[in-house]
Amino acid sequence: MNKKILILFFFLSVSVLYSDEIYIAPNQLPAAILQFVSLYFNNSQIIYAEMDRKTYEIALDNGVEIEFFRNGELKEIEGNYTALPSNILPQPVANTVSRTYPNNVITKIKKKWNLYEVKLNNMMELYIDINGQLLGQKFDD
Repeated sequence: MNKKILILFFFLSVSVLYSDEIYIAPNQLPAAILQFVSLYFNNSQIIYAEMDRKTYEIALDNGVEIEFFRNGELKEIEGNYTALPSNILPQPVANTVSRTYPNNVITKIKKKWNLYEVKLNNMMELYIDINGQLLGQKFDD
């Protein structure tokens, strides 16, 4: 019995040591992230925050989940059935979204280098470069 407890303790210790994710208090987030939340989601509170070697991940009380690079720059934002503000996107990208699907709202944004993947509530994914050029789109069921 003692041996089983010792082995269990060993495995738990090793998993904690090699765990990438560390839960943090929202006030420990970088100022750029706190400013982002206050600018775009001023009526929401951060209810969860975690960091790992490359990113910060937060969840808001309205269901929105946001991932940032360690420098505080936006990586991905998932609305989870909440419409995301279009002004999160650079103006040329936001213009392309509103021109392409004027009656739909943004539910997810993912930034990849100079490309934005923008998912809309009609299940369309748009691929737009930083200059607002629509590179492609697909229906994502």
